[in-house]
Amino acid sequence: MFDELNSYIKEKFQNDASGHDFHHVQRVIKNALIINSEEHEDEAEVILCALLHDYFDEKLYVGDMDSDFQQLMTKFSIEPYPELLTDLRNFGFKGGFETKPLSSIGLIVQDADRLDAMGAIGIARAFAYGGSKGRVLYDPELDYEPLEKKSDYRNNRPSLFHFYDKLLKLKDLMVTPKGKTMAEERHQFMIDYLKQFYHEVE
Repeated sequence: MFDELNSYIKEKFQNDASGHDFHHVQRVIKNALIINSEEHEDEAEVILCALLHDYFDEKLYVGDMDSDFQQLMTKFSIEPYPELLTDLRNFGFKGGFETKPLSSIGLIVQDADRLDAMGAIGIARAFAYGGSKGRVLYDPELDYEPLEKKSDYRNNRPSLFHFYDKLLKLKDLMVTPKGKTMAEERHQFMIDYLKQFYHEVE
């Protein structure tokens, strides 16, 4: 299913070192299908959305989204579901300062993507992303201060602050019942990790 598009996305993201590589895309697809086993949306549309969920991510993409989306659909002879472009445009945490509407399929993929930002893999991705942006891992001289506005979200704060800016908030932002259940274990793992982290650095 979507073999040519899948190969294209793999080539595009395979060398990413920020935690948004093709393996991340594959995990999001897997999570989305698990969630969809209870949501019963069209499987092909769920896979398509998950496959493209980072394609237009503002962290990674610069261009004319509307034009590039149409060219992509034409190139691979895909008939998208009506809300796909809106879903792709509205994905993203954005510091938790914005909540934009998503279709039922978009909500499944959003939960699937957020699951991959949690737990052991989420911790690994958080530090990988911080390293790719030249951020320090941890600074014992800096106390955490909550973000005050969206523009602060991607500033040069220590990577450890990302737990408090985003990762620990995700459990309560899950929408689907299955997603909420899957998030519980990953959330607890992050709490346990932080306890061990502070134990080792104090």
